[in-house]
Amino acid sequence: MTRVQYTGTNYGELKALLGDRLMAPYFCMGFSMLSLMTPDGPVTIYEGDYVTLCDNGQVTVST
Repeated sequence: MTRVQYTGTNYGELKALLGDRLMAPYFCMGFSMLSLMTPDGPVTIYEGDYVTLCDNGQVTVST
């Protein structure tokens, strides 16, 4: 299991971890967000959120 906190400046680290499931960051009112494609549709990752990649390939996002 690997857990990474999105800081707003570590897009490359998360892209290396999640590959094509991660979309480019977008910026709104001074902070950045990412979109993560899941089997249930896109999920937004905000600065400060933690992204966990489990050994079985499942990804979770938590604050």
